[in-house]
Amino acid sequence: MSINPNVKEVIIFNAGGAIVKREMKLSLQQGANHFHIQNVPASFDPNSAEILLEHLIPEDKQAISLQQTIVSLPDRNNSQQVIDREKSAANSIISYSIDFTREMREKISNICEASSYRTFNDMNGIFDFVINAQKESEVIVKIQYFVQDIRIKWQTSLQVNIDDNNKKADIEGFIIVDNQTGFSYDNVELSFAIFELPQSSGSPSLVNFEESPIVPQLNQLNAPAGGLRTEMMNELNRMKSLKRTQRYKQLK
Repeated sequence: MSINPNVKEVIIFNAGGAIVKREMKLSLQQGANHFHIQNVPASFDPNSAEILLEHLIPEDKQAISLQQTIVSLPDRNNSQQVIDREKSAANSIISYSIDFTREMREKISNICEASSYRTFNDMNGIFDFVINAQKESEVIVKIQYFVQDIRIKWQTSLQVNIDDNNKKADIEGFIIVDNQTGFSYDNVELSFAIFELPQSSGSPSLVNFEESPIVPQLNQLNAPAGGLRTEMMNELNRMKSLKRTQRYKQLK
């Protein structure tokens, strides 16, 4: 069965990438229940994929269990061939769009321009799982994965307002989220994480969160991704124990 769980939370990193958390209630039939998650970008890290079952009935813990998880990325060569054909067709349509009416021409141009910017990261990855149920029931499925795409990130901005007498200044701080990927996230809870590139030794240098919260980067480092991913998740888990207001206060 193909499903499209709602995105509940997105944790965005300042230099690119995000952790996406999705959730959905599923009705289960007795036996093996196969599910395919839609709208998983090819930029997601299969090794970061996690699934958690929340049982609505306590007794279901013994009767309902996650049996198998299948995650993988699409073949890059085949995907690139599809993208190249789409771009070629889009360019051809745009070049002849003058023959259409104005209203139709604008709609077609918007669609074609989106295709012309399409990359491998905008393709869909494979995220399937199987739940084994000994009886008919319902369960809440919580999904999490890391998106390795520098096109989604955040940055800070300051605005200084000085009065006419040049004696008083008000400073306002903003967080600007930039999402240039082909996937949109509507009505979600946003969290923000900070990380820095490691020193020449190749290992991330984490510091006390009270001074500056740092989470190691995953997609631009030479160190093994598994170790960095573990450190990143450990740091995020530690950040959860702190007050959200404190976390935002430290952003600079």
